[in-house]
Amino acid sequence: MGEAPRTILHVDMDAFYASVEQRDDPTLVGKPVLVGGREGRGVVCAASYEARVFGCRSAMPMAQAMRLCPHAAVVKPDFAKYTAASRAIRAIFERYSPEVEPLALDEAFIDATASLAMFGSGRAIGEAIRAAVRAELRLTCSVGVAPNKFVAKIASDLEKPDALVEIGSEGLAERLAPLAVERMWGVGPVASGAMHRLGYRTFGDLQRAGEAQLAQDFGDAGRSWHRLAHGVDDRDVVVDRAAKSVGEEETFPEDLATRAEVEARLVAQADEVGRRLRAKGVFAQTVAIKIRFSDFETHTHARTLATPTDHTHELRALARELLAEFAARAWRPVRLCGFIASRLGESQGQLPLFDDGRRERLARLDDVRDEIVRRFGVRRGE
Repeated sequence: MGEAPRTILHVDMDAFYASVEQRDDPTLVGKPVLVGGREGRGVVCAASYEARVFGCRSAMPMAQAMRLCPHAAVVKPDFAKYTAASRAIRAIFERYSPEVEPLALDEAFIDATASLAMFGSGRAIGEAIRAAVRAELRLTCSVGVAPNKFVAKIASDLEKPDALVEIGSEGLAERLAPLAVERMWGVGPVASGAMHRLGYRTFGDLQRAGEAQLAQDFGDAGRSWHRLAHGVDDRDVVVDRAAKSVGEEETFPEDLATRAEVEARLVAQADEVGRRLRAKGVFAQTVAIKIRFSDFETHTHARTLATPTDHTHELRALARELLAEFAARAWRPVRLCGFIASRLGESQGQLPLFDDGRRERLARLDDVRDEIVRRFGVRRGE
């Protein structure tokens, strides 16, 4: 007896960073917007759909995007704001299923199979999510509904932006057959070029070739592509319920030259890590900072604590201290920084003998902070 069919949703926010900026600045609505850095090797983090008309795309050098669309508004990215919006989006998803697998700030898989009895159908859940995102966050998303992750992700991209596409099990291979091989997972410019040279341009071409021929042409990847071309994908939606660490990191469109700039980002990351620890009800025994220089040389500097913590005040102080210790030894422009809490446990262990109520006061302060964030979201400099 076969397994019961699954209902998987893939939700992808539409031009997420640019849409958040347009939402928060009415003067940008309807105009081409490029999120990213202007100077040096600045790249486009996101392009609004108005900018995409001119050929602008994410990961494109900003200088090239500005040549294509010189009248575009260039906005410096605000990742704290995007993270706050992402958390609100995730909360909407979890109203309809606890089985959520985030892929990035702007997309996630949702296994809605067990939720159908309550909400009716995958399409109904997808439409409810789209409506809630629009009404509560003033953003739009595209949703794919399908029997598995691969097909759901394809479906969400077919009619972007602001669309819902459902692809069912019946006639699945035929529905996929006309799609270009560039839509296949794992097929980039190099692989697609190789496919084209051998005459494979659509999923239908891969279906007709057969597994043995594709394995001969591409090895194990060919076997995988044969299955996916028929819409076969048995991977589960993976929910990380027992995280071994909690961390935040950010890659900057332009290198940060000063320690003060990096410290400000690390402190903001420590704030978010503290909120996530408290939400999970766990304490961290080890904390670390991660620094990547402009030449991609990467360092991690860690400290193990005598008493595990989830307190924002302590995490902020640790971020500053670890950075100061590291910066005293080496410094040059920074491409990425991150703050990580690990060795997580549900107990704070033995408190210091002369604590004098300090940790209770910190806990009350964190409760206030968390309530402010729940009501108003994250603010820079909080």
